[in-house]
Amino acid sequence: VETVAHFATFAMAKVTAYVYDITQGMAAQMSLPLIGKRIDIIPHTGIAVFGKEYFFGGGPQIGTPGQSVPVPVAQVLELGETSKTCEELEQYIRDVLSFQHNEQNYDLMKHNCNHYADDVAKFLLDGKGLPSSIVNVADEALSTPQGQALRGMIENMERSMRSGGGSMNPFGSQASAVPDVAAPAAQESLGELEVALTELAKNEQEVRRTALQMLLKMTENVEKNPSEAKFRRIKMANPAFQKKVEAASGGVDVMVAAGWLPDTNPEGEDCWLMNDSVALQQGAVRKRLDAELAKLPAAPSAPAPAPSGYGGLPSGGMGGMGGMGGMGGMGGMGGMPGGMGGMPGMEQMMNNPAMMQQAQQMMQSNPGMMQQAQQMMQDPNMMAQVQQMMQNPQAMAQLQNMMGGMGR
Repeated sequence: VETVAHFATFAMAKVTAYVYDITQGMAAQMSLPLIGKRIDIIPHTGIAVFGKEYFFGGGPQIGTPGQSVPVPVAQVLELGETSKTCEELEQYIRDVLSFQHNEQNYDLMKHNCNHYADDVAKFLLDGKGLPSSIVNVADEALSTPQGQALRGMIENMERSMRSGGGSMNPFGSQASAVPDVAAPAAQESLGELEVALTELAKNEQEVRRTALQMLLKMTENVEKNPSEAKFRRIKMANPAFQKKVEAASGGVDVMVAAGWLPDTNPEGEDCWLMNDSVALQQGAVRKRLDAELAKLPAAPSAPAPAPSGYGGLPSGGMGGMGGMGGMGGMGGMGGMPGGMGGMPGMEQMMNNPAMMQQAQQMMQSNPGMMQQAQQMMQDPNMMAQVQQMMQNPQAMAQLQNMMGGMGR
């Protein structure tokens, strides 16, 4: 038992927080007259463990403990011991923290270097982070009206540090980014993606385009909403997925290479699922799919309608309008928009008693035709075709001849 206890103690790594004052004493001197409250330091914090210091400097960084920034250490806090390994921590930083903490989403008040150090500590110590006096110093001091003056000074100082200005630069060159020990695995995954895309390219052009478009949309949804489970789960029985991706040779292979895995949802249905860590790494997949789609020529335009004797309506178009039922609607006037009478050619027809009588008789003798006419009146596309026909004298003459023949 003693041997096991000794081994467990030996295996635990000590976790220490190094706290630096990025104002180098100016906060203590100037805070009271500026904001009416004394602030000893404006902290920048790094977490020392495994012989390294982990801190934020435009992104996750690693430096020498106590020397990662050229500013004296103001405080050293012993936080505890961790059973995590160096490899586990750096994998977590790559897969999670590097997306949650970066230069784009940095915020001096709400999302700064101390929040990053706090998240590192919480991972190592199973939820135990930094003291709130460090994490929330901006909220406690700089959010007051008087604190805005000090906030402006700190923002300018920090901006100068980040751009390399001055001799004091906590974000300078003494540190390095977290090494990407997972790079071989990532490269292998991208290699599998290339093989799958090569197979997908063997499909007919439009099949390939449709598959790439859906795969790209799926990837974009995950990249934009990595924490949304609904975007990371696709039912295998989804008709659109089956038609556009599964039916294309290599389509499913692309999904697998991108990180989708077969699974079952809570309802017991087969589905494709992407886990949390993979969802945070879809940027490279999205760029590759976008580039592959860009290689394809423009999609063919829809074929122009075949010429016909009814002012551009397709052959048999009158039958598609309800077997003349659309025209009967003009006689019955049932539900016809009031603006219809102003259409070119419509007035001529309305003033022809013979045509109107024949149309009305047709409608009264054929309830199905009446229903079709009413449906036509609610279809903007169909009404546009009617208007186009009304503007064609030849079509109107043919229509009149047809109606005259049907009335004999």
